[in-house]
Amino acid sequence: MNIIPEIFFPLTLGLILFTYAFFKWPKYALAGLIIAKPIIDVSWDYHILLNINFLKIYAGLFVILGVVYILYHRPKILRHPLSIIWLIFLGLNIVSIFIISDAHLLLGKINYFLRILTGFVALIMFAYLFDFEKDKKFVLSIFIIAGIFPILLWLIPVLSGNPIISNDPLSRIMGPYQNFLHFNFHATQTLICCLAYLAIANRRKLKTNDAKCPKLSSASFAAFQRFLHSMFSSASFAKFLRSLRLHFTVSPLRMMTFIMLIVSIAMVYKCYSKVGWITLIAIFLIWFVLQRKFIFASMVALITVIILFVNPFAKDSQKTFQNEISYTINGQANKEMVFRGRLNRWETGMDDFNSLRVINKLFGAKKSIGHPENDYLRVLWDNGIIGFIAFLILLGLTDYLLIRKYVKNKDPVILMGILVFIMYLLNNIGSYPMFYPGFQWFMWGMIGFVLCVRKPSDAK
Repeated sequence: MNIIPEIFFPLTLGLILFTYAFFKWPKYALAGLIIAKPIIDVSWDYHILLNINFLKIYAGLFVILGVVYILYHRPKILRHPLSIIWLIFLGLNIVSIFIISDAHLLLGKINYFLRILTGFVALIMFAYLFDFEKDKKFVLSIFIIAGIFPILLWLIPVLSGNPIISNDPLSRIMGPYQNFLHFNFHATQTLICCLAYLAIANRRKLKTNDAKCPKLSSASFAAFQRFLHSMFSSASFAKFLRSLRLHFTVSPLRMMTFIMLIVSIAMVYKCYSKVGWITLIAIFLIWFVLQRKFIFASMVALITVIILFVNPFAKDSQKTFQNEISYTINGQANKEMVFRGRLNRWETGMDDFNSLRVINKLFGAKKSIGHPENDYLRVLWDNGIIGFIAFLILLGLTDYLLIRKYVKNKDPVILMGILVFIMYLLNNIGSYPMFYPGFQWFMWGMIGFVLCVRKPSDAK
């Protein structure tokens, strides 16, 4: 036990308040927990007992209280289109973790299962606590506000010239967190939500002012609009001009949101994370392409080329992908250095998995195969082929439901759900998103919200 009173008492009080508020105002209790999570994460190195810290206590309390909520509202759970496959996946995890595997002691098994269960609880809680049509700005605001603290933790030391740097050759900024991945995650989470927030704010502003558009306050602007409309015969072009004029008056809130978006992009860039960079590019490309803004999508592609091949950005990209480029093209890099050693672990782990008995191939290894830092391989090795198939069905069904909903309704928040899902799929390759409560809350919480099936009568 090395925790200090300045941390112990405030966070203990927070636990009490969260527990009380959860049963009285669950929507706001959940919002408060998400906003406070980046602050709680700073206490990662202060342990109460053995290796138990407040991060694990808050994460475990969320799951326990969430399960109580779900059991109380159990008749409504199965209405969610992802509930059944999620329950099957959880059942297979119970078999693999508590029956097949002996890689952990009982407390370790419970901790492992609670991490997986977090995703299902977040999915259901967001689906039934929030209304998709009424709570869009509220839900987005939760995650945007949650991004303020990590942005300040990153930005202030950078501006003062005294950031806390990691020991690896890339010299990443890690601040008071356990590693630089916290900044990468919070920045990506913030920029996705900022994109959606700005889009719906602009859409509502356009709808509000649409009736006034034919009577513009500036006669010259209106004449110029009619001239271009007659020239190009395009109503969409005229609408673009109207929206352009509306952008001349920007509220302070929208300006702050835009600034947070720009800083978040810089944070992801300076993290020098391969999956972070790829996710960032994918987010903007998909965002603009699915909204049919092909000029902006082309600009994203052009900027990507500049970063990869034009100095001084090219030096950063070569530094970030140096081992992978050398190994792929020239075969010069040590395989143990590719993907920071992950490739070697993936190959070794698959050899061990292939040597297992049939029962363990189907339901998971008895002993721990290793730490692949890859959620796809982790599920395959720990849950077996059957668990892996259930996981793929869960991901495939999620993808199908998101795309189907976006085809029917081109809402920016639904598009944001697709971006969050893509972020999750990419991060699965080089990390364990299902092991991190914050990632689970964001990913499965947003999926639950976007695929919300709650009716007004369900509100509590």
